[in-house]
Order: sequence, then structure tokens, then C-alpha cells
Amino acid sequence: MTKPIWAGLALMALTGAARPPETGTMTPDFCARLATDIGIDKPAAADGRTEWTINAMNFGQRVLFGGTFSTGVGVTPIEPATVDDYRRAEDMCGPDGKGAICKLVGRMNFRFLWKGNRIVTPLAAGEKATIRVKGLRTTCRTEG
Repeated sequence: MTKPIWAGLALMALTGAARPPETGTMTPDFCARLATDIGIDKPAAADGRTEWTINAMNFGQRVLFGGTFSTGVGVTPIEPATVDDYRRAEDMCGPDGKGAICKLVGRMNFRFLWKGNRIVTPLAAGEKATIRVKGLRTTCRTEG
């Protein structure tokens, strides 16, 4: 490898930037990758898709800390991006009662604030997933 490539890889590692997904090279599906990124087991639903639900705090933490942790979600386009990519990203997440829902369609970066960490997980072109956040509970389901 040449020096400019190494410098770019080092910069990505230092800034926490997500690598753009390459179609056909990402495995397993989005919710499984997000589960791996945040350090949880990734159960599969009966239909073979990945689906999981997690709480930001367990019961003991809620008693000790009073429920002060927060969870956040957002979507940004993978560069290079067009104006249409930014508009599409804006419309993917929105309010859902007392929480939020994100209906994700790749090629995008999903940003997840989880236990004080900002996790960025890319969606490959053609991937679809639904994320629901209600209070401290988050559910992810990979769509067909």
C-alpha cells in the first residue's frame, strides 16, 4: 500500500468514520451488524431475518441511576452524496408516539447513540431495516 492510503485508513480509525459499504461484501444483515457493533447477541426471527430488542439500562441501573441514560437515532448519507440522498435521509426517522421510528433503506449510515457511545453502522444498497425506540427500549428488524 502507498502512504496516502495508509494515511486515509489511519484518519478513518481516528475519526470513527464508517467505511462505505460495498455491495455484496457485507455479511450478515444490517441488524446483525448493528448488534455486533453495540455488543449484543443477535437473535434471528422465525422467518430467518435478524430481530432483537434491547434496553439501555437493566433494572438495577434504573434503580441506581434513575433512568438518566438516553438513546438517539439518525441517518446520514454515505459520501459522495446527492441532494436527493440528504432529503431521503431526513425522511427516514421520525416521531412515533413517545418514541421514534426509522424505516431505513440503504445506502446510508445509521447513527445510534447507545450508552453514551455514538455507533455508526452502514446499510448497503438494497438493505432495509426498521428501528423503533420507545423510552429506553430499542428494537431492530431487518426487512426483506
